[in-house]
Amino acid sequence: MLKHLYFAYGSNLCMRQMARRCPDAVDPRPATLADHDWLINERGVATVEPAAGAVVHGVLWRVSDHDLTVLDSAEGVPVRYRRDRLQVHTAAGPDPAWVYIDPRVEPGPPRPGYLERIIDGARHHGLPQRWLDFLHRWDPATWPSRDTHPDPAAPQSLSELLGDPDVVEDATLASRFGFLAIHGGGLEQMTDVIAERAARACGASVYTVRHPGGYPHHLASRLYRPAESGALAAFLDHVDTVISLHGYGRIGRSTHLLAGGGNRELAGHLARHLSVPGHQLITDLDTIPRELRGVHPDNPVNLPRRGGVQLELPPRVRGISPRSGMANEDGLAPPTAALIDGLAAAARAWSP
Repeated sequence: MLKHLYFAYGSNLCMRQMARRCPDAVDPRPATLADHDWLINERGVATVEPAAGAVVHGVLWRVSDHDLTVLDSAEGVPVRYRRDRLQVHTAAGPDPAWVYIDPRVEPGPPRPGYLERIIDGARHHGLPQRWLDFLHRWDPATWPSRDTHPDPAAPQSLSELLGDPDVVEDATLASRFGFLAIHGGGLEQMTDVIAERAARACGASVYTVRHPGGYPHHLASRLYRPAESGALAAFLDHVDTVISLHGYGRIGRSTHLLAGGGNRELAGHLARHLSVPGHQLITDLDTIPRELRGVHPDNPVNLPRRGGVQLELPPRVRGISPRSGMANEDGLAPPTAALIDGLAAAARAWSP
């Protein structure tokens, strides 16, 4: 008797694997598990963990007693996985189902061939394209890397950088509050998109520099001299206060947003308006790595009349990490959308 419902979100999405393991399994239906996040853990296998607002896509199988016994053995219950009964949703409504959960949630790369089986199964069962795109972000081949060897051909000034036809500078002058993203495009990914969307949402000014994909050179912020760019000079002359968005990555800081820059009043104001679930805004300069504090007097964030805040963003909040979650219909991961909303709210409410 097929009396058990089982929610598969990992390699058991694969039809061939399920046919071998659970020959009685029938009626696979697309399903979702609410308020949970999906990840590949340090063992190289999929698991889920509670996360308010997140959704995991998978398939609901109907399995026999024998199938469930085989699954318990294959999943290593209770040593590697545990089996919990949770409520999942299909097109027909909610159902309680068995879900296997590995409590180890330190992220890691997938085992060879493992992610491919998951993606093939998800595609076979017609899971949403946005979910397939999310799964592909767990492929280590897509993870960003940067050549750390010095390159004598790297630009040494803003004028040299802007002389590259593939580097695009853009500025829009609106309110006296501004957003900067000088390392946007393919360098500190998504910072330019976040700056532009936040500016659009609150009528702020914005200045961005987009680097081509895979761009290997990082011109220090202090070398973005307005004397070498009419657009940057006009932007800095127009605005009173800015938030400059940058990207960074540090072990142990995957959920830390670092608020540096010279305007500490604005940093405190930002802390009151910015709320990104699962993330923390750090405003104490002493706890921010020295090279990420943004306090050099030539840094563009400190050049407007009232200065500004340099906001360092880890990959997860920029929506480019496998841990960022599935993108919303607007193409933004949930933490990225929350960040943009908070930045726009802070800009609207700012009154120095």
